[in-house]
Amino acid sequence: MIKKNIPNALTCINLAFGFWGILFLVNGKIEEASYCIGCSLIVDFLDGFVARLLHVSSPIGKELDSLADVVSFGILPSVMLTYMIASVTTGIPYERITEINLFDAGIFTPYLLIATLPAMFSAARLAKFNLDTRQSDRFFGLPTPSNAIIVCSFNLIAIDTESVLFPLVHHLYFILGYCILMSYLLISEIPLMALKFKDYTWKNNLYRYLLILSAIGLLIIFRKESILAIMTLFVVLSIFQNKSEYKAS
Repeated sequence: MIKKNIPNALTCINLAFGFWGILFLVNGKIEEASYCIGCSLIVDFLDGFVARLLHVSSPIGKELDSLADVVSFGILPSVMLTYMIASVTTGIPYERITEINLFDAGIFTPYLLIATLPAMFSAARLAKFNLDTRQSDRFFGLPTPSNAIIVCSFNLIAIDTESVLFPLVHHLYFILGYCILMSYLLISEIPLMALKFKDYTWKNNLYRYLLILSAIGLLIIFRKESILAIMTLFVVLSIFQNKSEYKAS
């Protein structure tokens, strides 16, 4: 019985990190909120890995995993985006934006409502994923952790005045555009590669290896500023992979 529930316990820890991340963020602990997303990503990987290792995968585990992901990779990033938009529209530095009440300040505009879109479409994407039998060896639409990783990097860049991307994440239309584009990508029918290896040959995994090697290089050189580029590269390489497989067939 204990063995069967180990993956589910890890999934609940994923949800807990998402909950703590929200608490950290609304109390002005910006870096800690980003660390919570990082911890959720690790635990999200471990729960699936452990379930396969122990051969205890279950339908309830799949549903629980999606519920946890909605919090950690949907709601928490959207709260971050909400505060980014509030910072831009009020001129209050991002690291101090939690000191004000968004409602009392009269800044709860349609702009802030757009920040809720990634959370809504993350929920829709996860529900779709649970029912879509095509997504065993590839994704259709961007996985929710991808959105969380990008917004996590934005969250850290927003308090780093020396970052080359600092002006970008403080640009209103960039953040609004990101929210809308990400919401579309989450539920799109664009086929994207899954990092699952049936074998480890270069020929059959060319684009996976290119993504991994490029991501490592970009992370070493540009660190948190590289995340957006890595995710863009992920989409581009997936498109090339799909065209290559289509021609081969």
